[in-house]
Amino acid sequence: MSHATNAHPNQLVRLHAADGARIAVSLFGGQLCSWQTADGFERLFVSSRAYWDQQHPIRGGVPIIFPQFGANGSGPRHGFARTLPWTLLASFIDENNDGVMRLRLTNSAANRRFCEAEFTLTLELRFAGHYLQMALDIDNTGSQPLAFCAALHTYLRTDVPSASIHGLQHASYRDATSDTDAGTTKIDAATVLVIDQEIDRLYWQAHSDIVLRSNTGMITLAQSGFTDTVVWNPWIDKTSALTDCAPSDYLEFVCIEAALVDRTHSLLPGQRWTGTQQLRITD
Repeated sequence: MSHATNAHPNQLVRLHAADGARIAVSLFGGQLCSWQTADGFERLFVSSRAYWDQQHPIRGGVPIIFPQFGANGSGPRHGFARTLPWTLLASFIDENNDGVMRLRLTNSAANRRFCEAEFTLTLELRFAGHYLQMALDIDNTGSQPLAFCAALHTYLRTDVPSASIHGLQHASYRDATSDTDAGTTKIDAATVLVIDQEIDRLYWQAHSDIVLRSNTGMITLAQSGFTDTVVWNPWIDKTSALTDCAPSDYLEFVCIEAALVDRTHSLLPGQRWTGTQQLRITD
């Protein structure tokens, strides 16, 4: 487990499954900060310099992106859900010996200037053995349409120099690392994506599962509801510019994000949208 997770036990809610798998969640942001599989191996990355002041976003784990992605909106970057207190609804072991945790966020006066529509976000985490599923429900509980983007900004712990990402060949993407190509649609022709420089790609309509392989193991990622996938690693220069990252952090993670961000989605009053991301250690 990362130093940052161990250093702040009072800020985290923990749950152990019957087989030894375990998670730790920050109610600030409703953010999964640790996922240890049954073999005791930590599968998520949290920076040793992450802020734990309940003011700034926590660097690592799985931040909840809502209702905007990046700076594409009038609110805080990546929205406000990751910097608000969530409510713990339930934490238990079910009849299948899976660990289950549910959390909720509802609209409040603090963020109504950024989102006038009424909503409820519910996050369910279900895990056991070498498996984790994250399900995000977004409910429009008001009387006007709810416009939003959403993502699970998953920081996967990995050995970046040996890492390769499979399953994105032939998918369309936009590259945000180049001002020249920022709006240009490209097709990924490579059979394998390796990380040897900054990467910030938005893939959409990528229909196959994604596999991350490295010296630290192999993770298969599947998603539903989320139509897009973001792959991100800041590399050397941008990592050094981040005050909540150590200079070498870029060597220890890649973000593979289940996302609904290519366009703004709209929910009518009374409607629900659900997106899931499943992670499975397959070696």
